[in-house]
Amino acid sequence: MAMSQRAIFLSTFRCSRCPIIQLARSSRPVLAVEGSPPRAVRESRFDSGGYVREYSDSPWIQNDDNAEHAAEGTPQPMTDYQKEDDDVQKKKRIVGGFQQLPMVSPSHEIIESALKRADRVGYNKKLKNEGAKAKNRAARQLDTLMKELTKPLGKYENGFMHPDALHPFERALLSLSVGEDRYLHAVEGVVSLRKSVVGVAKGYAGRCSKSPTKKEALDLRDEGFSQVESTYKRYSYVVEELKEIAKSLRKLPVVDPDVTTVALVGAPNVGKSSLVQLLSSGLPEVQNYPFTTRSIKVGHFFVNTERYQVTDTPGLLSRADEDRNQMEMLTLASLQYLKTSVLFVMDLTGECGTTLYDQWRIREELLERFPEKQWIDVFSKADILEEDLDRADELLLADNTPIQLDIDGRLCSGSLTAVDMACLIPHAARVSSITGDGTDSLKERMIAMFDTAT
Repeated sequence: MAMSQRAIFLSTFRCSRCPIIQLARSSRPVLAVEGSPPRAVRESRFDSGGYVREYSDSPWIQNDDNAEHAAEGTPQPMTDYQKEDDDVQKKKRIVGGFQQLPMVSPSHEIIESALKRADRVGYNKKLKNEGAKAKNRAARQLDTLMKELTKPLGKYENGFMHPDALHPFERALLSLSVGEDRYLHAVEGVVSLRKSVVGVAKGYAGRCSKSPTKKEALDLRDEGFSQVESTYKRYSYVVEELKEIAKSLRKLPVVDPDVTTVALVGAPNVGKSSLVQLLSSGLPEVQNYPFTTRSIKVGHFFVNTERYQVTDTPGLLSRADEDRNQMEMLTLASLQYLKTSVLFVMDLTGECGTTLYDQWRIREELLERFPEKQWIDVFSKADILEEDLDRADELLLADNTPIQLDIDGRLCSGSLTAVDMACLIPHAARVSSITGDGTDSLKERMIAMFDTAT
């Protein structure tokens, strides 16, 4: 008796500056009901109010609880996820948003709980007519099912902030970890799923309440339950995707941009992690954050009750940006978007796998790229370099360094020894993570650097 309806997602993807899910050239999948084709898309844009996609007869952003106004073309308020009001603008550059993401429940738990709650909906005791009672209960059961499904989906929609609201460093973390496109697709998919569930459930609830007989109301209720459950389960993978994304993002480091930060930078395996341990106020304050096959360490230390941050960044290789991996781009992002001072760490022993000449080239690149950064050069593993460092000191004292530079200050030779490097950078701090020698001196230089900055 009930008209057959099919809830389907017509999924079409199109990339733009911030690619998001598209349906029939819309940024969200749209519920298409047989006999009621999707509306034609008129315009798509992103403005200060959020993502807006308009149809020929109504705006894309609609209030689900006021469908009759939407049908007249009256613009409805946008959701918290879609709009950027004054409060969002004020908080726009505050980090730590990933740690505030809502916990995403498994999709099967959401549907199972919703079905149980809907089944427990009782009759309205104020109604005396059996037919009216059955129609009323059927409509309220569908309404309860809809609310129990869409409540968590709406929470996820509002809880996952738009990338534009993130601090630039956290946005870089997002792009370099799960990917901004994947993040947007997942959130927009959840938004679309919520709207589709609302559309199916409301349609059947309305028909139940207007059905001429008790039997028809019960048949429509059962069909509505089946359609809502089918729609949800068919596209519940977006909830699982968002759940995995949230787990990944919560593992990312939190760096407070208002706290003075020192970034340890250099080639891979030069001893940056060991220095973080030495400079931080104990192992418990150093946390490891998985980042693909590498890790980032964030530590803290205190000087006269003043807190400072120390970050260990992934190693850089001497190559063009287009050839660099995500780990290297993370290091560059931290230097670009955070107010950091730099401890450039070099290993003169040759054990790190990067030649001294390439380490020199990385240093020169960063000095040219970030000329405003406060900078301290550090030679690690100084305990096994004593002879080379003593020899360099003798040459410097005698003003007889073997290094030749061209008129622009560049090296004339592509081969360097530990003695050469020590002569090139005579002011470098010499530290041993094994013996601890040089650590106090390095901290004193760091404090002096901070005092100069203030």
